[in-house]
Amino acid sequence: MQRTASAMPDISKLHIRAAENLDDPGEIAHVLLHAAYSGGIGVFMWELERDRLLWSQAMYEVYSLDPDSFDHTGATWLSTIHPEDLPRLYLEVRAALTGERPYDTVFRVRDPAGGWRFIKGTAWVERGADGRPLRMAGINRDVSDEHRFNWMVQTVQQVLAATVGQAFFATLANVLCRALEVRHAFVAEVSPHPLPERARVVAAWLDDAPLAPYEFDLAGTPCEQVVADGTWLFPCDIQARFPDNRALRELGAQSYVGVPLLASDGRVLGLMAVIDDRPARYPDTVRRLLELFSGRAGAELERLLRDMEVARLNAELEARVNARTGAVRRTMRELEAFTYSVSHDLNAPLRAINGFGTILREDYASMLDASGRDYLDRVLGAGERMGRLLEDLVNLSKISLRPLNVGKVHLGELAQDIADDLASQSPRPALRFEVARGLTVHGDGGLLRILLDCLLRNAWRFTEQVEAPLIELFERMHEGHREIVLRDNGAGFDASATERLFAPFQRFHGESGMSGGGSGLAIAQRVVHRHHGGIRVESRPGEGATFSFWLPPPAELVALLETDKSA
Repeated sequence: MQRTASAMPDISKLHIRAAENLDDPGEIAHVLLHAAYSGGIGVFMWELERDRLLWSQAMYEVYSLDPDSFDHTGATWLSTIHPEDLPRLYLEVRAALTGERPYDTVFRVRDPAGGWRFIKGTAWVERGADGRPLRMAGINRDVSDEHRFNWMVQTVQQVLAATVGQAFFATLANVLCRALEVRHAFVAEVSPHPLPERARVVAAWLDDAPLAPYEFDLAGTPCEQVVADGTWLFPCDIQARFPDNRALRELGAQSYVGVPLLASDGRVLGLMAVIDDRPARYPDTVRRLLELFSGRAGAELERLLRDMEVARLNAELEARVNARTGAVRRTMRELEAFTYSVSHDLNAPLRAINGFGTILREDYASMLDASGRDYLDRVLGAGERMGRLLEDLVNLSKISLRPLNVGKVHLGELAQDIADDLASQSPRPALRFEVARGLTVHGDGGLLRILLDCLLRNAWRFTEQVEAPLIELFERMHEGHREIVLRDNGAGFDASATERLFAPFQRFHGESGMSGGGSGLAIAQRVVHRHHGGIRVESRPGEGATFSFWLPPPAELVALLETDKSA
């Protein structure tokens, strides 16, 4: 029975034979060339020894070359390939000829309609008996649709991989212009929320050059559509849609693609857009690319805005702190000057009281009865105490007002001099005073002498009733600070007294009934604070007291004192 033209042949009964075994191999070559042409696949063969390159008809179409007008030179063919891809193309050909690896690559060729198309080339190399390459044969085919998007993504990712913050947006605008071959790309934030009316461009690129940040109203722009409705794509005639937009008119804009940039909570923070003076050639590819990177751009914009807000708040806080610090320092200086003035003004009437009181006791004591003499003694005692208080006021004022002369201070030597002086005034044969070797700090020697004098006099007084009195001066580390420690085994005091211990003119009582007061410890604290350091005390009744203070390292202290001068 004769098979009709429309009947399907029985493929299972076909006989397969290798094309290489045909009596006329050219027959199959002719058929395969036509098959390749129907699939848009160009076939080439490079005869190396004859320096000749053979092309099928489809090869001309792959490169958009007219075989009748093409001068058939390698130079003209190479001129159609993107300059950035030529070095890599040469490397791939050389690697194939040397046998390093097969020829398999993708490169860009010029599109007569504008822009570039992607061509995939594969080939094999025929070699002679001695291994020398004789000819290279292969195919070229247009893979633009499948490769363009991946190439763009890879290009943008490579450029943006190591950038963050403001640099990220400038780099993003630049690489979008290059990868998409458009004139203008920008990233902008919008405000106010939740109904934005203005846009502030944080980074923009136009015609291979960056633009300075600028602002514009959203009304009457395609950006308004993006913020309100999401991704907007205008592949052509954008000016006809927005005839009153001067920016589009000045750019000669034809196409626009924009995507919104969202915060982590879904709010629209801004937008990213590209504009060109030609109709969009690959609008869907451009849209997909912008949408792909909108997440990263939105996260970076959110972080940038958050950092800007933190910086603004920090600047405001610093300004407020500086203003308040300046006001506090001015007030302190005024109070110290007032205290110093008052203490001096009070000394004159106090001297008169003490002077006339002394005359009364020396010349008229016999005329007074016992009660009168007692009253007079009380008046003189009160005057003496008031004199000491006024002296302490002056000392406190001097400490706060005098400039510091910072240098290396040997605390052990200062402490020993003070202890010798105390021993001459109030001998204590049984008292042991132990000082660690090499105790040095950086500070004002005069003020540090006052500090040690206050602490040692306090310890001297509170060890009076101890059988084996001991005072130690040494150093130790505490919470990252190098502390200078003065410890005694005297009467000690209750921990509740520590809150008022360093307050001027407060009195506290040890377990033995001994009292301490005046401004000695307040002066000690003022000296430490004047050096930007700290002081603390540990004590229990009957277990002595430990005073510990620390000062900043030399370089830090100098910097802090310079800040004090400028405030």
